[in-house]
Amino acid sequence: MSTYINNNFSNFGRCISILDRLMKMYYDHGLAEFEIGWGQQFYVEYIYDHPGATAQEMVECIRVDKATLTKVIKKLKEIGYIRIVRSENDKRSKLLYLTDKAVPAARRIKEIHSSFYSALCSNILPLDIRQAEKTMEQMMENISQKVWHRMEDFHGE
Repeated sequence: MSTYINNNFSNFGRCISILDRLMKMYYDHGLAEFEIGWGQQFYVEYIYDHPGATAQEMVECIRVDKATLTKVIKKLKEIGYIRIVRSENDKRSKLLYLTDKAVPAARRIKEIHSSFYSALCSNILPLDIRQAEKTMEQMMENISQKVWHRMEDFHGE
């Protein structure tokens, strides 16, 4: 089994890479009328679904480093998509909310998710889709633990 995996990893990695690029193109095209693309859509959707979210919540859910999140929040604030409110309970904490300007983009993101998922899963049995999702989640966890562990070592956290 190990030899099989090693011999076919390049195809597996290629498929992941191609799927990633196609997703970016699909979302960028679908969001062309808005001021965001693939890179920001995760954050807009998260705040849409979790009004008043904190940056730390987003770091943990989206699994992105704080520097990247800071850049995205800055961009979303500059284009008028989010407002930042200091928490009443913890003055050090900032809560993130979408503006009215961002709501149509968030709704469009939801529509794109639905159409992309339909296209992605076309002609695949629901049981196979569920198994693929479980397998990919486990793979994500496997690599995430390795990568984040190294980042923490690198940053001294």
